[in-house]
Amino acid sequence: MTRSRLARTFWLGAAALLVAAALVAIVALLRGELTDTDAHILLTLGALFLTGAVAIAALALVDSGRAPAVGWAAAALAPLEFALLTYWIWSGSEGDDTITKAGTTTLLLVGGQLAVVTQLLLLSSRRLVPLVLTTDVLVTLAVGGTITALWAEPEDTTWAKLIAATWILAALCWFLLPVLQRYTVAGASREDRVLGELNGVELVATHSDAGVDVRLARGERLLLRRRA
Repeated sequence: MTRSRLARTFWLGAAALLVAAALVAIVALLRGELTDTDAHILLTLGALFLTGAVAIAALALVDSGRAPAVGWAAAALAPLEFALLTYWIWSGSEGDDTITKAGTTTLLLVGGQLAVVTQLLLLSSRRLVPLVLTTDVLVTLAVGGTITALWAEPEDTTWAKLIAATWILAALCWFLLPVLQRYTVAGASREDRVLGELNGVELVATHSDAGVDVRLARGERLLLRRRA
């Protein structure tokens, strides 16, 4: 099986899984009063959607060619994180502090991965790479600090204030990326750019209505060549 067909099979399976999960959730809701089992099912589906979002975003990052190592790592961790979250949901150990902390730690790691991967997907300007790196560092510090505080339970409130400030800065940097990218596009030069030439015929990038709006598939590039 070719890589293209394998990818299509995976995405088709992912779509079918999402549809099945939604149907199970609807059935659980329509059965009437929610039981503990129904609540566990809904929470498990929530964990599936969350870890599935990480896996899908990570594979999209791999397909885009940006930071494929980060994408593969996040995609590989997603099934393990789903298993840990599922165990936490179904363990029935509400009073077990260790399992609760382990489940919360997993949830924080999934959220951090989703923030990092989605911002890498949003990045379209090389000039904003430092902003993305800053966001990644802040998210790592925020997640790591929160997990440390969760397990160590420090009495000093200064630690909590530092963690909260780090989360705020991380969120600020994350939301700044799409805003600054739109600002950059709005202020970009609208002059024509010559991309290539063959026998006096130029391939030009233009903002003029006379141009052809070519929509390339993921991974495709324009090529100027002689007819064989």
